Order: sequence, then structure tokens, then C-alpha cells
Amino acid sequence: MYSAFLKNIILPLGDFLFGGNYLKTLNRWNHFDTLSEKELLQIQNEELEKTLKYAIKHVPFYKNIQYSPGLSPVENLKNFPILTKEILRNPENQLISDKFDKTKLHKNFSSGSSGIQSFSYSTKKNVFYLQGLNYHWYGWGGFKIGDKLLQFGISPKRSLPKKLKDIFFRVQYENAFSLDDTDYYRIYQDLNRKKISYILGYPSAINQLAEFFIKNDYTFPLKSIISLGDKLFPHFEENYRKAFNHPKVIDTYGCAEGIMLACRDDIPYYYISSPHVYVEIVNDEGNEVKDGELGHVLATCFTNDAQPFIRYKLGDLAIKLPKEKYPKNRRLNYPLLEKIVGRETDIVKTPTGKTLIVHSFTGIIEYYPDIRQYQIIQKSTDEIILKYIVDELIPLKENTLHEIRNKINRLTDHSLKISFEETDYIQNSPSGKPQIIKSLL
Repeated sequence: MYSAFLKNIILPLGDFLFGGNYLKTLNRWNHFDTLSEKELLQIQNEELEKTLKYAIKHVPFYKNIQYSPGLSPVENLKNFPILTKEILRNPENQLISDKFDKTKLHKNFSSGSSGIQSFSYSTKKNVFYLQGLNYHWYGWGGFKIGDKLLQFGISPKRSLPKKLKDIFFRVQYENAFSLDDTDYYRIYQDLNRKKISYILGYPSAINQLAEFFIKNDYTFPLKSIISLGDKLFPHFEENYRKAFNHPKVIDTYGCAEGIMLACRDDIPYYYISSPHVYVEIVNDEGNEVKDGELGHVLATCFTNDAQPFIRYKLGDLAIKLPKEKYPKNRRLNYPLLEKIVGRETDIVKTPTGKTLIVHSFTGIIEYYPDIRQYQIIQKSTDEIILKYIVDELIPLKENTLHEIRNKINRLTDHSLKISFEETDYIQNSPSGKPQIIKSLL
């Protein structure tokens, strides 16, 4: 009843007042789920062609590229350069469409979980679109709008619209920056008292809650867990099964620049959201590898007219599933990723018993664009070193390090010694991706 009230009254009203397309997006993706492999491929090719032609016509960065009518959209795509975070950060690269005023666009900050920050822009309409796509994925786990939800997020201050969203959508929001056993026990009581059936958020944060449950012989039955933002590891899922009575686990894969790439549902592979994105897997030289081989992820997004992302290098490694290995009994007909390769998300432990995850630090440092890249090194239980690289285009501000130190101190109850070390190089992890937390304990 309450879900119907939200869907039929509150959401249409919200779309009308804020110029969104949330409900339209949900309905479109419900339709995409019913289509055949051939139909989905046709939609992807049409959207890819439209995106490439639009970028050549309206984005200065791509103005010198020619679209060849005699070639397929995928073949034309190869004529476009690989878009890196370094290119994205450079204001001299004119990546905004000439149809939009940059000052009126929504600015996205990358999570910085790769240790390299970037910025992008999108329309408000695209923001609503991404929310609709995300909630469509959540529905794969049985979640309906208005179902009681526990969310682990990284917004230390909830704005009024977000607070209203939490109230209307019956969301209990928990700050995943730093939680201790007192917080976990309170959450355990809230789950029982409010009869919450779903948890959404960073898998590393949810795993910390699961470990607390296991340590204290607690269990609570959940219908599903929706994982986003971090890599989901097998031992996390094993802990979820023990702590939450074998919930269904929906694992989403996207990036803060507004590209929702793939989601895992009924099979151990990831459905690529092909009406929204085209995914390439390439080697170090930028050449596409065979399906089944490991390579760098490039994403071309079809839905952001303000700043089209074409062949964007996310900094992840992944493998496409060879077509001959596609399960015959899969529920959906989207193309499949076999595996998303990342580094295991390290955590920082404090002497007071708090656990800090990657996004504990990204939620602070992402607002300091003068720091281009950084890494947290924990040498002992009471000391961390923050190595950083100053951005070549933005001089380091006088108060930046002082403000970061104060924010980390507040986060950790002043229990850690914090040192800063400027460097011009931070070594990648074995996976080839920058590692933001490195524990030497």
C-alpha cells in the first residue's frame, strides 16, 4: 500500500517539481529486461551511433574526428581517443557540450577510491536517470520503493532533500565513515525493532556489521543486500550468509562519473547495462583483448549529453565472458562480464576500536582538488602516513593539510598520529590500479 502511494503520487509529484524522469527510467528498464539479445544489441548500436555523432558535433574535444557512414558504430568508436582521468582533470580539454552552460550543470566528484580524483558534469535529468537505473537494479533483489532500508553511505551531512528522501522512502541512513561496536549494537536493535529487510551500501562496511554479528552470535534475516561502491569479496558474502540468514546479494558496478556499468543478479556473472553503456576491455596499448582475457575497462556512456564519456578508462581490470560460456538458463539477455578485478579494500584500525574504510578518507579528501592522488599507509595501530601528490594545475593551498588532519582527527577521536609525505609517485597495486590504503601491520 505504501509503496503504491510513493509510486503513484509522491514520485510523479517529485518528477514534476524537479524536472526528473525517475519513473520513466524505471519503466524503460523494466521493458529492457524483457528484450532478446538481438533487440538489446540493436538498441546499443543505435545509442552508440547517436552518442558518437552528437559528441563530434557538439563537444570541442572531439570536433576533428570523422564519423564514417560505411563503418559500424563500434568500428567508428575506435577512432576516438581513450579518455583518462588526467584528460578529465585538465580544464584546457573542452569536454562540455556547447549546448550547455557549465555553471548550470551538476558537478560530480569522483569517489577517489582509485586514489586519483576527477570531476565531471551532468544535467539534473541525467542524475534522475541514474537513480532510476540504480533502483531498477535494487528491484532485482526484491526491493520495492518504500520498503524499509538500512543504507551505509558517505554523506556526513544530510541535506534537506536527502533527509526528506530518507523519511518518505523509509531509509535509515548510517554514516559508513567510522563505526564502532556501540554503533553496531544500536543498528542490531534497529533492524529488529523496525523490521528492516534490506541493506544497501559499501560491502566493506556491511561486512564490518556482519563480523560484529558473528562475533556476538547475533543473526537477523534479510531479504537482500545491495552492494555498491567497493569490490565485493567472497569472504564478505560468506559473512553475510552467516549473519543475515542467506540473503540474496545484488552486486552493482559503476563509477561516480555517472556510468552504471553492470550488475550481478541470478548468475555468478555481471549483466552489462547495454542500453546505457558500451564496454571495451583493452590491453596496455589500448587494443581490445579477446573475451575471456583480462584487460582495462573502457566505458562509453549514452545518457550524459552535457559531458559525453567516450572510451573512459575507469582504472579497473575486468574480463568479458566468452559467448560460448553464457549460461543457457540466465534470466536476462544483456551481455556479460565474467569478472571485475580490483584490489581488496584494506581497512585502517584505530586504537579505540573504530574501523575506517576507503571511503572514510575519500569522503574527506575528494573536496581538495589541489591533491591529485594520495595513499594512506598504516605503519602501526596508532599511526598513519598520508602520501600525496600535488596537482600540477592547482597549487596546494596553505590550509589544505591542516584541514584534512583536523577532519581525520575528528573521525578517529584523535587516536592516530597523522603524518604527511609529499611525493611525485605512488606505486600501483598488483592489479594495476592505484591503492588508496596500504596496511603494513
